[in-house]
Amino acid sequence: MASGLGAEELKELYERFAPVVHRRALALLGRDADAWDIVQEVFERMLTAGARFRREARPMTYVYRVTTNLCLNALRSRHLRESALPEREESAALTPSQWEAADFIRHLVGRMGERELEVATLHFFDGLTQEEIAQMLDVSRKTIVRDLESIRKKAAELGRLPGEQLEAGRG
Repeated sequence: MASGLGAEELKELYERFAPVVHRRALALLGRDADAWDIVQEVFERMLTAGARFRREARPMTYVYRVTTNLCLNALRSRHLRESALPEREESAALTPSQWEAADFIRHLVGRMGERELEVATLHFFDGLTQEEIAQMLDVSRKTIVRDLESIRKKAAELGRLPGEQLEAGRG
């Protein structure tokens, strides 16, 4: 394999990260079949981008970023194909606040840019602090603060605020 990832290494990575990727994708997408598609895509990317994966200080950071981006892309694509948002199909394992955050993010698709959606997902769904998001995205905390302000403003205009998680001081 040209990427430098051997079959055994890929198998170990799959055993370690596939359940995490599936849970995250299912939570964000709400459909089991779509979540398994994301699992396959994440590992395909790991296979073809082995060098980039290996350069990550924490492999989980790479897995979360790729999974989040692929899920947001899938939501954008779904948004273009389907007029109605999906029902709460197979996301029963989510807490009420996670379901609310996932629903909030689904409503933002098509209304916000890629980074804003990623920041919204990391903050509202994952509960990461502004500093943690800044480190994960390799930007300044001030940039994340501005992004969150923009997200809150757009969400307020849409009447889609996910409960206490929109408190401006969280961070």
